[in-house]
Amino acid sequence: MTRFYNKFLAAASALMLTLTGCVNEDSPCPGDGDEATKVTLQFTVMTHNPAASREAQQSRATGAEASLLSRAGDDCYDDLQGSPAENYINTADCQFLLFDADRKLLRPIFPEITGKDDVQYTYYTIKASITEPYFDEAVKADLDQIDFYIMVIANSHSTGLDGQYPGLTPGVTTIDDIAAQRVTFNQPVGYYLGGPGGEYRPWTPSIDENRLIPMAGLQKFTVSATQLKESTYDVPVYLSDENANGKTIDMLRAISKIEVIDRIDVTGTFDPASNANRFHVDKVELFGWYNSGTIMPYINNGNWSTAAGEWSMDSSGDVSLPTISPKSEYNFPVTGEQQKTDNFGKPIYNDDGTPLMDDVKGPEITFSEDDDATALRADKCIVWSGYVVEYSKALVGVMDHEYERYPFIEVTVSNPNSGGMDDSPIFKMKLADYSNGQVVGDGIDFLLRNHIYRYEITGVNSEANIIEVGYTVCDWNKPTVDIPTFD
Repeated sequence: MTRFYNKFLAAASALMLTLTGCVNEDSPCPGDGDEATKVTLQFTVMTHNPAASREAQQSRATGAEASLLSRAGDDCYDDLQGSPAENYINTADCQFLLFDADRKLLRPIFPEITGKDDVQYTYYTIKASITEPYFDEAVKADLDQIDFYIMVIANSHSTGLDGQYPGLTPGVTTIDDIAAQRVTFNQPVGYYLGGPGGEYRPWTPSIDENRLIPMAGLQKFTVSATQLKESTYDVPVYLSDENANGKTIDMLRAISKIEVIDRIDVTGTFDPASNANRFHVDKVELFGWYNSGTIMPYINNGNWSTAAGEWSMDSSGDVSLPTISPKSEYNFPVTGEQQKTDNFGKPIYNDDGTPLMDDVKGPEITFSEDDDATALRADKCIVWSGYVVEYSKALVGVMDHEYERYPFIEVTVSNPNSGGMDDSPIFKMKLADYSNGQVVGDGIDFLLRNHIYRYEITGVNSEANIIEVGYTVCDWNKPTVDIPTFD
């Protein structure tokens, strides 16, 4: 058994709690007296919920929704549980907060991690022994129904936190208050190796290098006084016991993922040898993105709601609208033209003396080849992936700019039959819906956290500057689709 006791980070920690009345020995934290009842709870934190299967989703769907889900099976794969790095939670950068039935903060809790999946990192078993007046009073009253919430915030520092929570006061601060703060983290971007001029590496999640995805989860639990009274360290209340209709805390990744699949002229399963003489994708870049995202959704947007109206991570819980921090700025994809210069910064002119101009498109987010996503595909076509924070077309649309506003992807394609000539056409692909391989509208309305936006490139025509694209949106946690699929 491995015990890990979470500790609050230093004052610079973005999740520092200023707990009133818990600052010195003369003002002990509520519930720390020996006479109170100590309860032990055990629960599971999930970064992938295998119980939320496609079959389970379809059994609840009716009408158009049922049709939508059934169409998504092949495009969303059978077991889309994420790579180990996409699932990983750094337990040294993890906060657990306990709330009462009215969603008011009771206290932070400092549990131990008693088990986890060390292969895909899809679940973590958590045990906490708590002495808390809220539970003590409920036990003395012998209540049959005791409601409470547990919030988990993880990996908040791995992408560079750009703010911190102000003091959170037990009995005053609510779940809604915490979410409304919209604490931000920086959009993960690539980096250079070896100093100036060194190799550029796109940002990808990495466990060893602590490049992790911020996550947040929340769940409402219900227990009885009898369960609490009978709990011990060795026999805790198993909040996530499937046999007792238990619940897990399912984590929402705070970013979305965009996949571009190179399926140009591929029929059947991709084979590098037999497909050597075809056009193929060499580079994928995204233009147009926000520079920061929020750790958790903003509740007043209607996010994280279930049919019962709770902010809860049941199997149906997910976000429905993006959360954009007021601090976040949108990096427009095209800023106009500027005069080209040589290596010494000297302006370059055309033969007729006019300035040689070039488009300025930046900054960009460069995608990387995604071996894990490629391996999940039945056709084994190469997947290029990029990780971005949430996006809102509506917010971008109100800004007054003459140049292009909505995000697009540039796909660089190589021609193996160019006879040694430099023939790498660049195709502009809008981040939009596609129907019958063609773009629909100016762009998608939003990117949602914890969703995958998948674009399959099936053909190109460099002379006509045409790119054929298929489009699917998938839930990152389970193989279902909750945004319309465009074939």
